[in-house]
Amino acid sequence: MKILVIGGDAAGMSAASQIRRRQPSWTVEVFEMGQRVSCALCGSPYFISGLIKDIERLVAVTPERFEKERGIKIRLRHEVTAIHPARKSLTVRNLDSGQSREENYDRLVMATGAEAIEPKGLEAGPAGLFYLRSLADAERLREAALGAKSAAVVGAGYLGLEITEALVRAGLSVTLLGRRPAPSFETELQNMAQMALARPEVTFRPGLEAVGLARAAEGGLEVAVSQGRPVRADLAVVGAGLRPRSGLAAAAGLALGDRGAVAVDRCQRTSNPFIYAAGDCAESYHLVSKKGAYIPLALGANRQGKTAGLNISGLREKSPGVLGTSIMKVFDLALAGTGLGLEAARRAGFPYAVKTVVRQPSKPDYYPGGSEVVCVVIHDPITGRLLGGQLGGTVDGVGQRINTLAAALTAGMTVKEAAGIDAAYAPPFAPVHDPVIIACEIASKNSGSGGGTRRS
Repeated sequence: MKILVIGGDAAGMSAASQIRRRQPSWTVEVFEMGQRVSCALCGSPYFISGLIKDIERLVAVTPERFEKERGIKIRLRHEVTAIHPARKSLTVRNLDSGQSREENYDRLVMATGAEAIEPKGLEAGPAGLFYLRSLADAERLREAALGAKSAAVVGAGYLGLEITEALVRAGLSVTLLGRRPAPSFETELQNMAQMALARPEVTFRPGLEAVGLARAAEGGLEVAVSQGRPVRADLAVVGAGLRPRSGLAAAAGLALGDRGAVAVDRCQRTSNPFIYAAGDCAESYHLVSKKGAYIPLALGANRQGKTAGLNISGLREKSPGVLGTSIMKVFDLALAGTGLGLEAARRAGFPYAVKTVVRQPSKPDYYPGGSEVVCVVIHDPITGRLLGGQLGGTVDGVGQRINTLAAALTAGMTVKEAAGIDAAYAPPFAPVHDPVIIACEIASKNSGSGGGTRRS
């Protein structure tokens, strides 16, 4: 059997590794456009800030190790330009030589990842404009930041906020543009994010969109905005979100799902039985909505790649599904979420979903080092079912609490059941009644039948 993999990051290398482990006689070959595989791009803001000195620390396994220790053939600087499902082959172009060739496969794994959304007027190209799509991009941005004093950051979501902090830590003043900070979170946590941005080094201009880019007469860049004066800066970084890199799949006639991601079943099979898809190019099964969703996060990508590899190898495994559990830090604030937000829950078929918001100390009042934790619980007041949760506070206060909510969601608990979780207590870690437990208990009192009973 000959297995080809398009894309050498988390999902692709997880799939390739599983196949080689279980079918050592098979040929497994990976085509990767860049110079590295198995990269932790999530760590790049901390390289840009200077916290991480050596970017190679963000490479989990080198191509040489994959070939020597696992027997996986890695083809760097090779771009797949077409898939031919009828004859089970690919057209591959060597980016160094410019030559193309056709490669046959028995099974194919698409792990083409995601691409940055390029707002109109800010398409990649001009010197000083950066998109963070690879470790090579991070290296170029870090080098530019060393010789700059100011930056404009477009987009106030996860990436935009992390890049803002990274550039401030690197010594730059930053103007941040976005409609609102942390838009995937509830209003209470968005307000916390806006407060965290109230620093001398940061100018946040909410409600604005970047609409154009030009070279400033005196040097640097000038970013035109939807209203008001343009932003002048030495460099600009766009973090306006991601979309699935699914063009190859669409051109090959494969079905697409949520937000244009490649449609897959729980075994990661596409609409073609010989082609699998995994990672940021593919949709995921959401454990709360029970529908396909596009949630490009690292853990899900790894698990999807593993699932694809296991099924290609002859096992029958289903992807565990996702909740979109995530956490981020911006200066002294940590924000975390899991499951569905309020509006997302209502769109997903829970029209009466409500939220409960509590503010509680992270530790007993008498123990030093505590802080306030804001906990938001989303639930169905009719059945009492827990639908989602969000947290805001310090890293210490938020860190692992979001995982309690994620575990409760995975188990399909009601808020009443979640309120009964036997949570750990000791003064250095938490109060007797943890903020998550209190939020779920209050939510259960606002539900029919005292919080509902789980239905099997």
